[in-house]
Amino acid sequence: MPELPEVETIRRQLESEVVGRTVRSVDVIFGKRLNVAPAVFVRTLAGAKMEGVGRRAKLLLFRFSNGWTMAAHLKMTGRFLLRPAGAEPTKHVHVVFHLSGGNELFFEDVRKFGFLKLVRTAELESGLLGKETYGPEPLERGFTAPAFAACLARRASKRVKPALMDQTCIAGVGNIYADEALWRAKVRPERRVGSLKPAEMKLLYRGLLVSLKASIRSRGTSADDYLDLYGRQGTYAGKLKAYGRDGEPCERCGTKLVKVRIGGRSAHYCPKCQK
Repeated sequence: MPELPEVETIRRQLESEVVGRTVRSVDVIFGKRLNVAPAVFVRTLAGAKMEGVGRRAKLLLFRFSNGWTMAAHLKMTGRFLLRPAGAEPTKHVHVVFHLSGGNELFFEDVRKFGFLKLVRTAELESGLLGKETYGPEPLERGFTAPAFAACLARRASKRVKPALMDQTCIAGVGNIYADEALWRAKVRPERRVGSLKPAEMKLLYRGLLVSLKASIRSRGTSADDYLDLYGRQGTYAGKLKAYGRDGEPCERCGTKLVKVRIGGRSAHYCPKCQK
């Protein structure tokens, strides 16, 4: 599933490409992942101008001039792709947005888990976002080392890998960047949060921010199906330190990295230098 760096990459690209453009018309090819009837979806967005594209956790938030916001979650295989006018949709395209200026914006999703939801912009915080109870955003100023430690401390009995992925604690972090942060901090993923020393907590905070920001600079990690707005793979996969590298040598000590299951999810780490 695309995580914070991948969704943020797409957000920045969309902000550059589509803000200020008008949705001339909308084609709904597969409407079962909309929260309203296709006809209502088309009628609401046709003629509206895109005023901004935001992000909350792994949600993309398209703000329109008519008082509506479209919340989009990519889930496992969802993508937004910018195409030239007249481009032929693939069989996996759910919705086509025909934009002023001569482009089409495709929303496609092979596995059909992603969704598009229309929400009144004025009700976004109290409605959709309020129900999700997302934690702080790692890229915001308020996400300090003490705030990070305090959030995790409330989950002292949990193993640290699942705690990092808890969206009510830290928004947008998933399997990839939890593994990367733990490798940088030299902490094993199965450790209990309560066992972490203050110095380890600081290293984990720094490791998380370093990993997230480095991935954004590389347009994200294409470990599976992720592509950016232009259909390109992100380049951070070749720079990963732990995720998906089981059986390969640790860059620090040369020990073979291992893969374990924790709470039904995989975790990759170095058995020697992660304590």
